[in-house]
Amino acid sequence: MLFSLGHGQHIILPPTGGVENAVPPPGTVPLSAVAPGAKVDPLDSGGIEDGLGSAGARTFGYLFPDADGVPDDGTATVDALKALAKAMTEAAGDPDTEDSSIPPFITYFGQFIDHDITANTDRDAPQPNPISVITGDTVPPLSRDQVVDNIINLRNGTLRLDSLYGEGPNDTAFTAKLRDAMRDPADRSKMRLGTVLPVGPTVDLPADGLQDLPRLGDVVADPQSGLTLADLQELDPGPFKDGFFKDGAVNAPRALIGDGRNDENLIVAQTHLAFLRLHNAIASDLAGDIPDAEARFQEAKRRTTLIYQWMVVNLYLPAICQPGVVDQVKADGALLYKKFRERVAAQGELPLPLEFSVAAFRFGHSMIRAVYDHNRNFEAATFKELFSFTGGDKLGVTAIGQGFDRLPSNWPIDWSRFIGEDPVQPKRMARRIDTKLAPPLSDMFKESSAGGELQRILRNLAERNLRRGHRLNIPSGQACVAAINAFDQARSGAQQADGCKMVYRSGYADHTPPLKGNGLTPLPVEILDEGEAGTALSDGGMLEATPLWFYCLREAEVTQGDTLGPLGSRIVAETLVGLIVEDDQSYWHQGAGGGSWTPDEVPVGGVAVTDVSAMLRVAGLL
Repeated sequence: MLFSLGHGQHIILPPTGGVENAVPPPGTVPLSAVAPGAKVDPLDSGGIEDGLGSAGARTFGYLFPDADGVPDDGTATVDALKALAKAMTEAAGDPDTEDSSIPPFITYFGQFIDHDITANTDRDAPQPNPISVITGDTVPPLSRDQVVDNIINLRNGTLRLDSLYGEGPNDTAFTAKLRDAMRDPADRSKMRLGTVLPVGPTVDLPADGLQDLPRLGDVVADPQSGLTLADLQELDPGPFKDGFFKDGAVNAPRALIGDGRNDENLIVAQTHLAFLRLHNAIASDLAGDIPDAEARFQEAKRRTTLIYQWMVVNLYLPAICQPGVVDQVKADGALLYKKFRERVAAQGELPLPLEFSVAAFRFGHSMIRAVYDHNRNFEAATFKELFSFTGGDKLGVTAIGQGFDRLPSNWPIDWSRFIGEDPVQPKRMARRIDTKLAPPLSDMFKESSAGGELQRILRNLAERNLRRGHRLNIPSGQACVAAINAFDQARSGAQQADGCKMVYRSGYADHTPPLKGNGLTPLPVEILDEGEAGTALSDGGMLEATPLWFYCLREAEVTQGDTLGPLGSRIVAETLVGLIVEDDQSYWHQGAGGGSWTPDEVPVGGVAVTDVSAMLRVAGLL
């Protein structure tokens, strides 16, 4: 359970066989601050021994360990990365980036997925581990062996909704009590929900008024919750205990959920709430068939997880990846991921590729709008407001100078404005996947209070991503293209489907490669060498060895359609489909007759949850 984990927090594990440093490196938090009682095993025995998730992945690795990285030329490289980050961030007054045909729900569902499968940490050392150091005039890439030996996943990678249920096999007594308090005391088959505070005009749905995440103040005040003020006061002094208190009193606005990062902005918080409500709708539907509350909870959890996994593969991936790539990866059983798993992980583990977690899956940052049509009360809700109305900012302090213990009743989301039902309305679609980030992402006020250069970097999303990717020696985009081509060609000359190929959007048609033959086609240098970003790449010697994160965004920017391009689609689809295919408890293996499960097998209230609208309607949110 990662109750105290915040977005942007960099977790440090103790040295192997050692104890935590009394003062962690700047900009980091110790493992005990987010997972008290967790024990770290020697690296060769699998990493973490604790109930942070079900048995599963504890490792990261490289899809392409022998692929060339981005060249490093000391200060010139860092200067180029800084210039590239600046070029990627829209300045105030710049024309708005073109909208996509992708609804904003997909943006934040992607963030929800990310929190469910990844919570990466670095090992500490007697001196600060170099893997954690991304400041300075030089950021030389580390050896890949050093990286994989010193970075561990606190999540299990199995897409089993650990972030929703907060479960683990070896909880401490206190974390088990926290987890129990997340259940509805009036009906233990259900998850606890939160009420809103009457402020201004209300939002119609959900009609029951349970429109917020459960908040710590309400839980502690509820004698049926099993969590008391005395329980919190008896915690050992330290940063974990500090998270439960604010100014000497209970930190009432703090969300009581399985992963604290899901309350870092209001849209992902409301996405988390939607899945809590889906679970509860399923539990209600089962009441006539399963009288025992615990058995009903477990079956509702199983069905909720299967629906979620099915949505990831059949709704999310086709929305953000080239459909032909998704179809081919599914047909092949995510063979690239399968081979990666066989190479880097012990039996039973589901590792994550660093090319995915550090680069390709960070495409969603470019889809974030500065302003959203949130509900009828706030038709131009700003980035700052949506990040402020969360527990970490006392539900409104930065936005309006006043905080609350629960979400104000005028702020719950109107999901009809986020699922693409009326795309002609402004602010109701995600931005295109491209190389431009909305201005607020250059100064993310909740990310760090470390001060100095470190704070500036951590709050500037583009520079942070680029520096981190360079430090972790992520292969370049072009090297990944070559490695995938070599992998595919080794499979008895496997042919690439036409739906997986690069077709350039209007304005780049002269670069369209032939649609015959094998292999991905790398982006031409002349496409990368455009504008301020092109100048930065040229100055850094990166036109033919481009940082993978930027490469995936640029590929999407010039590809016909709204999705990732061929390379980005392949890395993302291989990883997410692979996590499903390689998990014998996933929907892929749970259908009638041993095949893939579908939502038609377990309708909820007579409704098969086969699209986002159906899920939200079943949850009472549409």
